[in-house]
Amino acid sequence: MNLPAIYEPPRTASPVIAAGASWQASDDQITARLLLAMLRRRREVLLLTLAICLVLTLIWTSALPRIYRSSADVVMITKPTEVVPGDAEQEPGVTTRTEDVETQIQLIRSREMTAQVLDSTALLKDATFRIDAAKPRSTLDNMLSSLGIDRAGGAADIGSERELREKAITYLIAHLDVTRVGNSFNLHIAFDDYDAQRAALIANTYARLFTTDDARERSRANATAAKVLQTRVDELRQAANRAFAAVQGYRVHTGLLSSAATSLTEQEISTYNQQIAAARAEAAQDAAALASARGQLHAGGADNVGEAASSQVVSTLRGQRAQLVVKERDLSQRYFDDNPDLVTTRRQMADLDRQIAGEVNRSLRGLETRAQASAQRLSSLLASRSGTRAQLSTDNGALVALADLEKRADAAQTLYQSYLQRYNEVVAGSGSEQPSARLISAAEASILPVSPNLLLNVALGVVVGVLLGGTLAIVSELSYRGLTTLDDVESRLGIRALGFIPAFRTVEPHAASPLDTVLDYPDGAFAEALRNVIVSIRQSTSAQGKVVAVTSAVPGEGKSTIAACMGRALAMAGERVAVIDCDVVRGHLSRQFGFTSGEPGLHEALQSETGLAPRYEEQGSSLCIIPITRPFGKGERLTERGRLHRVIGHLRNDFDVVILDCPPILPIAESREIVSLADKVVLVIHWRKTIDRVVRAALRQLPMRIIKDLGVVLNQVDMKKQVRFGGNDAASFYEKYRGYYG
Repeated sequence: MNLPAIYEPPRTASPVIAAGASWQASDDQITARLLLAMLRRRREVLLLTLAICLVLTLIWTSALPRIYRSSADVVMITKPTEVVPGDAEQEPGVTTRTEDVETQIQLIRSREMTAQVLDSTALLKDATFRIDAAKPRSTLDNMLSSLGIDRAGGAADIGSERELREKAITYLIAHLDVTRVGNSFNLHIAFDDYDAQRAALIANTYARLFTTDDARERSRANATAAKVLQTRVDELRQAANRAFAAVQGYRVHTGLLSSAATSLTEQEISTYNQQIAAARAEAAQDAAALASARGQLHAGGADNVGEAASSQVVSTLRGQRAQLVVKERDLSQRYFDDNPDLVTTRRQMADLDRQIAGEVNRSLRGLETRAQASAQRLSSLLASRSGTRAQLSTDNGALVALADLEKRADAAQTLYQSYLQRYNEVVAGSGSEQPSARLISAAEASILPVSPNLLLNVALGVVVGVLLGGTLAIVSELSYRGLTTLDDVESRLGIRALGFIPAFRTVEPHAASPLDTVLDYPDGAFAEALRNVIVSIRQSTSAQGKVVAVTSAVPGEGKSTIAACMGRALAMAGERVAVIDCDVVRGHLSRQFGFTSGEPGLHEALQSETGLAPRYEEQGSSLCIIPITRPFGKGERLTERGRLHRVIGHLRNDFDVVILDCPPILPIAESREIVSLADKVVLVIHWRKTIDRVVRAALRQLPMRIIKDLGVVLNQVDMKKQVRFGGNDAASFYEKYRGYYG
């Protein structure tokens, strides 16, 4: 069964909207085009919110204090000009580092320099500054200041002079900005203040103190240092002289005329040491040779004594004995032991042995004599060295004391020379001090304040206004339940939309009234919209569709005007049309056509047994109007005893189209019976005025069999606004074809 959405159970898809139709409403999707359409529909909300934000921005901007900024630029002198001779070897190594620049920035921002600025500018004598430093400005003060009214009073609450001075220093530091320009040695000194002249004065004072007072401070420091150094130099000179005199007196007393007095003694001892070493080695060698020879002699006789081998005599004797040994061996092999030659040979060998032994003994005695001489020589050298060492020890003790005195004298002289050199440098540099920075550009009083920034605040206000206004517009549009487009009708009500009727003044051409516009401009946009609704009515019903009921949910929707205009448009097309005014309460259609009381009308037709109604044809057309010319009785109904049925039945036979101008559905119960007599029901809804809940309430009053032949028409559509609102119906594209009608 084809039912409206209000009679269907909840489901994801929309119901079928008309008999035999297959159209089904789709779910809404939040797209950029839809959002833009919402904003265009609610542009008043957007513009109003934007205007409020701009006004609040201007009020807020006017409440902010006017702050002026003045700035001065100074450059640090990284290599000062050489006025007095200096140490040329050290000067190239002196460079300004990044840490030095940061140190200078902190120096400028220090409370000490700020106190100097405060004293130099005499700001504490300025009543306005005293109040600004002691008490922050309020919003009211800022607003009065923007109007050129200086705040007064408050001087009694400032406090003591000491507290005021501390607050003033804190105020200056808080409004001071010192920055380094890039990686250069330029410093940008800026100061923000409520007074432009005062800001320039303070910035220039900071720059001047930084560039000039540094040199004066160093001059004062040099003068003080010169006085201190002069006294200290005199004291150190006297101390150095006393130390030198002590050294010379000790030399004379100890006989050490120079520090090298012990060098000869040390050389002598060194010579003794060398001789003793040689003598000890020689004595040891001689003793070892004697001991070896004795041992050899005891072990094996004279032949085993190696020392005898060095004797020429022993060598000769041993050569002779060797010959005799050979001879004796030869003879012993040939003869017996009693051979005279053998005996003689052996006797000669014995004599040679005795001679060799005697020579060996003489060599041993020579070794003993040499060993004793070496030992005696060593003892003599050791005794001489001991005496020399005793003298050296005495001299060394004196040298230690002398060295201590010399060191003291050298230390006193070095300290004296360093102080004297520093004193000479300070004296030479006095009066030639140079500043460590110089002024590049002085601060000037600013004409325009840096805060508040009106353009920036307005831009922020516009952004906030657009965002907030857009949000409110979208939220209000999403919560708005009025019907704007035919898509709204079909998606939210589930009823087929037959079309729209524009507000006649929003289309061109138009006349003084809707009826006149149809008559005077039958080919215009207004008349074409009516024909579009008529075509939709005929295409949406399967029945003959002769009788069309035009109604609305509540009064004021314009149903009577639409019924009259539709009748005139059909009559101008050559069709026989009858329009019946069924609204006995208002009778607005009858008044539109100029009918007055007393003429026969619908009341007489209903009272007639035949059901024939008096017909008033419009001049120049086939339109026939059946008006209400007299009031009905209290409680009298049009449909009782089938009276209206008979009238409509006669009209069906005589006319091509019968249009019923029915009363509103919600206030008049009989409307449901009247519309049940029609083949097609047109429900008129005021564009963007009637909300969907009202329409749903009216639909619930209608019988279900009527719903399938019911269609909705949006009336009083503002075509100029509808173009901005978007949508998929013909009204949304009016700008594309508005010139088509000429």
